[in-house]
Amino acid sequence: MKQLTIVIVEDDKSNLEMVKAAFREDGHIVCGAGSIKECVKALQAAKPDIIILDRGLPDGDGLQFCLQLKKDSLFRTIPIVMLTGKSDVKDKILGLRWGADDYIAKPFDIEELRARVGAIARRTYGGITCTLSGAGITMDLKARTVLRNRSALELTNREFHLLRIFMENPDSVLSRDFLIASVWNDSRPANAKVVDVTVGNLRRKLGGKDCPILAARSCGYKFNSAKD
Repeated sequence: MKQLTIVIVEDDKSNLEMVKAAFREDGHIVCGAGSIKECVKALQAAKPDIIILDRGLPDGDGLQFCLQLKKDSLFRTIPIVMLTGKSDVKDKILGLRWGADDYIAKPFDIEELRARVGAIARRTYGGITCTLSGAGITMDLKARTVLRNRSALELTNREFHLLRIFMENPDSVLSRDFLIASVWNDSRPANAKVVDVTVGNLRRKLGGKDCPILAARSCGYKFNSAKD
């Protein structure tokens, strides 16, 4: 199974932290949201591979939101797993009819959730991806090595994680908020300039002016996969 970008929409903080931790342990990029509004913001930053969506959210019904996403040409192909306290069979049937790819009732077993997300990912995206490549860069995710034009680079853990996110989202503008949520997780820096400093260090190691990580004015950064 490839590394996934997963958005988890859950207003119960303990459940949110548990699910985030589980999928980060599996090596995935995880973004948490406590409401529909926060989820929309995350979707605007970068298109995820899977959405795990609670139904009872403070600003609306998650199932209605699921239906909206499935009607939107930009997001209709993203698998959605409903994670909800509504366990009646009629609620499950409604959820699946309205576009959910799976429906898990609370209380839930985290290993079952992992297994179901893994099954959806295999059906949708195929098998294991251990390497990423583009713009003359090759990343080995298991060995944690990076080559640029066959020369090995020494990256910090933060720089490695940052580069992995760029290469998993080629040619997409990634906002600073998305990068903070993905790389710094819950240890959020007080100042977004930390992102610029880290990106700057990474760009220098990747060749400076020849680096494929480009700034998008007032928006964030983009990895140009076609750049040599």
